[in-house]
Amino acid sequence: MKLFERAIRRADIPIAMSKGFNPHPRISIVLALGVGIAGKDEVLELELCDSMSAETLEERLGLQLPKGLQILSAEIIPLTSKSSVRDVTYEIIFKDTSLLETLKVDDILQHSSILVTRGKNGKSKLFNIRPSIQEIKTKSDGLILSIKATSEGITRPDEVLDALCKNWKKELFEITRTKIGLSSSTSLTE
Repeated sequence: MKLFERAIRRADIPIAMSKGFNPHPRISIVLALGVGIAGKDEVLELELCDSMSAETLEERLGLQLPKGLQILSAEIIPLTSKSSVRDVTYEIIFKDTSLLETLKVDDILQHSSILVTRGKNGKSKLFNIRPSIQEIKTKSDGLILSIKATSEGITRPDEVLDALCKNWKKELFEITRTKIGLSSSTSLTE
């Protein structure tokens, strides 16, 4: 977030600020990445206080970003439109591909309920991840995982991995979020 705040300031983009004693730029990342998960097609929303064309915004901001980070597209949307996540796609690469042979993907997809325990603020609750799992495709070195948002929430890729292979370790996988599907338009994609 700090990287984008600085790039926006250097690009002289007229960003709107929050109200109050300690104002901040009106920037939001639609779905923050979990720790240890890489992202290839992330969505960033900016609220501008003056109008600017999407092309100008894309060009000026793109020039201020570090190598390896680029703006893929920019789009102007009405201020009243807020994006919400419809679905997410992850690519999970197995460092030890022999683990793929032990997975029972079809068995998982046959279940109507897969309960996991989620904890927050010292409280835990059960969450059914199965309604959120749209598809699990196997490939030679890993999985493509398609997850949809439900009224109850959205499944995390580590929860699906836990259901597929108990006692897994983070070091055995590389997880990359490759796509975020939105229910409405977005102002900026990076």
